[in-house]
Amino acid sequence: MPERAARPLRPVMIVPDFDRIGGYELQALSLAAHYQRNGVRSFLVSNGGGGLAGREERLGVVIHRLPPSPPHRPNWAALFTSFLTFLESHRHEYDVIHCHALTFLAACCARIGRILGKPVVVKVATERDVREYHENRSLHFRLFFRWLKRADRLLCLSESIQREAIACGFRREQAVIAPNGVDTERFAPAAPAARAQARAAAGVGKEFCLLFVGRLVERKGVDVLLRALAASQRARSSRLLVVGDGPERARLEQIAKETGIEAQVRFLGEHADVAPFHACADALVFPSRLEGLPNALLEAMASGLPSIATRIGGCVDVMTEQSGLLVPPDDVPALAAAIDNLVRDPGRCAALAAAGRQRVLDRFCFSVTAAHLQQIYRETAVGKQGVPAASQSKVQ
Repeated sequence: MPERAARPLRPVMIVPDFDRIGGYELQALSLAAHYQRNGVRSFLVSNGGGGLAGREERLGVVIHRLPPSPPHRPNWAALFTSFLTFLESHRHEYDVIHCHALTFLAACCARIGRILGKPVVVKVATERDVREYHENRSLHFRLFFRWLKRADRLLCLSESIQREAIACGFRREQAVIAPNGVDTERFAPAAPAARAQARAAAGVGKEFCLLFVGRLVERKGVDVLLRALAASQRARSSRLLVVGDGPERARLEQIAKETGIEAQVRFLGEHADVAPFHACADALVFPSRLEGLPNALLEAMASGLPSIATRIGGCVDVMTEQSGLLVPPDDVPALAAAIDNLVRDPGRCAALAAAGRQRVLDRFCFSVTAAHLQQIYRETAVGKQGVPAASQSKVQ
């Protein structure tokens, strides 16, 4: 009789400050929703947000928000107590603790996992995160870094993050590559009618439309994009849509005015659903100075947008020279030339769009990344309490 396959393990997703529109928050929710659709129970737990519901459901995923315990002392000890109490009382509802950011909360959960006999995996979302913990010599950071090093796996989004983790003392078998995923059904090339409707809604006519999606912070390099657009020879009549918000917005609006491109640029603020902007754009430009593994780039490539990105850790893990245009960070002339390249060559745009979409389907769709995570979960569960018995179910 053939041996039955082990049933998928059920992750509880630990997401600090859930409800900020950011990469790891949306990634955690999307991954949990993928598991739920495929018959694998998963739910989110976050620290309490002011005025937000203690329990709600989104995309079929239950979200719990925990207040500190005791509530009148919102410090890390109260956070530890609150999560220990919750995770212990719900221990039969999950198999693996999956922390989605390298924070004090992840360190607490690494310790809690040891107490409860549950495997713990911790995602590192951005390059330099591990080094900042490692190099900070304050008592709290030293304690939390010691706890973090007891996590069963450190999920590194890119090779550069993995190298950094190993250099900071994590074991090679402990620091593993586990890239973000993307829903390639939700993020897919738009039909002509949907594209025409999206362009009309965004006020875009026949001009070439560039898109940036992300937080307006210094490390995203939007200042470089604005200066490159001003220096471009062929994009003087093009449009740039900037989807996102942040502390740099006023300065970026001033740069657009000073460089004479104010009429070409629209700052649209944050949007929970960016798919309509993919539908109306002709190309994505992602000029970041520092990344983990950018969801904005994955989603654009999945949506069939030819993309320009900087040659930095994370971006080079997603994009190759065959599936997009890579330029050095902080290089205005190189970025301007790449923009000109796409504006003048529709054939090149179409080829890069097809190659980018295929690369995402092959390596980064949720059916691939979720299966890879299940393999990691299974490795960490060996010898832990409550490892589930085999059954026939399988995650896709």
